[in-house]
Amino acid sequence: MEEGRGAASSYIHFLGTGGARFTMISQIRATGGIWLSYDGFNFSIDPGPGALVKMKELRPLHDPSTLDGLLLSHRHIDHSNDVNVLTLAMTGGGRQKNGTVVLPEDAITGNEPILFRFLRSKVAHLTTWEDGKAIALPGRASVEGVRLIHHGVDCFGFVFRHPSMPTWGLVSDTCMHESLAHRFRECELLVVNVTFEKPRPGIDHLSICDVERLLDELHPRMLILTHLGRGLSEADPRALEGRLSTARTSVIAASDGMVVELSDLSLKEPAATASAKEGDDCP
Repeated sequence: MEEGRGAASSYIHFLGTGGARFTMISQIRATGGIWLSYDGFNFSIDPGPGALVKMKELRPLHDPSTLDGLLLSHRHIDHSNDVNVLTLAMTGGGRQKNGTVVLPEDAITGNEPILFRFLRSKVAHLTTWEDGKAIALPGRASVEGVRLIHHGVDCFGFVFRHPSMPTWGLVSDTCMHESLAHRFRECELLVVNVTFEKPRPGIDHLSICDVERLLDELHPRMLILTHLGRGLSEADPRALEGRLSTARTSVIAASDGMVVELSDLSLKEPAATASAKEGDDCP
């Protein structure tokens, strides 16, 4: 693996903070997932509908052809819709073997594979998640898969480690379960997909009540709420920050376009959107 790309910054850029079917359909919040940069190596996490468009609209702008990898937590369409077009971009329009794709096994098997067979042959490193297994990413970072429980599909959360930056984790869609807090205990930053205000029996999504339970056991420096459902989006989720924050943990409701600098976990509020221009991409 390459060691790094100069003095490039490392950050998380929220291309979309909405989740579940009705927010996705209405686009109350965008559903483009996350752009992650580590030392200039670029990754798309859960590129749902609009990921490509938001890369070219939200500042900093991003060139999808500079992607080094795609990380997919599970196969549902609000997380995976743009995975093929971004893989196409990462592989030079399908003309060169390039990049890393890590995804659940059921995203490439069965009757409805998520990643097209043609594109699988163009990916340099195609890997499936295994619970507890760390996978080296281009550069110096690694990511560990954490098995979650979500409506009968293979679903994983992620713990990212880098030798010179805080460890951080992403809790994707899941129901609450006993080992969840333990698996993310190292994380100084925790990004949590939260869909509902209160738990809904039989629906495998976290709620604000579940976040309160997590914060009884976990004390990251920062916890970011994302993947918000329609009810939370319409109810001004910023009001939740004061309710959930503790003396040890700052809780932030993410907004589309928000950036988190990974070196010091500082926040940058969304910049104004911009029309994509040739040569106006994020360095």
